[in-house]
Amino acid sequence: MKNYGLSQNFRLVLLGFFMVIVAIALFAYSSPANNISHLETSRNLPDLSGLAWLKEDNFLAVHDSKSVDVHQPRVSLITLPQSSKGLEWRPLNINWQSVDGVAMDLESITPIPDTNFFILAESSHYQKHRGRLFLMKFENSTLKPIAITNWPQNIINIEAIATTKLNNQFYFFYAERGADQPSTNICWTTLSLEPFSIGDCRATNFKTPDLTPHIRQISDLAIDASGTIYIASAFDPNQDNGPFKSSVWKIGKVELDQTNLPQINLVPENHAIAEIDGFKVESLALRPSVNQEPEIFIGTDDENYGGTIRLLPPVD
Repeated sequence: MKNYGLSQNFRLVLLGFFMVIVAIALFAYSSPANNISHLETSRNLPDLSGLAWLKEDNFLAVHDSKSVDVHQPRVSLITLPQSSKGLEWRPLNINWQSVDGVAMDLESITPIPDTNFFILAESSHYQKHRGRLFLMKFENSTLKPIAITNWPQNIINIEAIATTKLNNQFYFFYAERGADQPSTNICWTTLSLEPFSIGDCRATNFKTPDLTPHIRQISDLAIDASGTIYIASAFDPNQDNGPFKSSVWKIGKVELDQTNLPQINLVPENHAIAEIDGFKVESLALRPSVNQEPEIFIGTDDENYGGTIRLLPPVD
């Protein structure tokens, strides 16, 4: 009897051809050029409106969320990259109810020297919400609220805080960002941890050397162990896609005067440590190094682009 059916080899060839056609069709269907809806949103690191070195390669960062949603991250633990996989970060669970409710618009964080305490700062009086300072303790991989105090009534848009210790006394420094202003004030005051409170402001006027129009005079500040003051200034066009621009400066030193009170001695001429095009630097963190100068890390709040952290080159 004659067999008019297809041979097994021919059937395998047809099956292989059919599978190739199906694969090409599926690729075309899933191609971003043909099916934009399949694009996934990048899981960016959130904005870094404040940054503080914790230990080794670990940092604490604050985020300026203004949402009443308690699940929006306010504070995160960041670990520097160990490989091409990039940095690691995770939001910290904080008992905000123990300090009168969830933080709104956190703009800065500072370590308190020789302790495991940190101060976190809301920017000011957001939507009739009086701005608060949070005293927190980092212990056993958790950040525990200890106490709160309020900003003075007359402050607006604080983006920078720092602490230092002189003659066994803690001092607290803060500055309004001074957006579209010819200058801003760097305030210093005594700091008490028990009870948690700050004193009256004594101010030094400061004008950033960055001549960019509409610059934010101070978007963060930091003070190293020798009393040297570092500041960041930033340009934000109020467009969430930028473009942004920032610079970092070493502007002077905190020293005790003849009456053993702090005074800020600004250098007559400032030279930028770094010029950062395309990024909005809102946070500075200092990590001690084997050299006399600390390592300087910047954190950015690039709005729709999220945030990033980077180490600056050594200062000459």
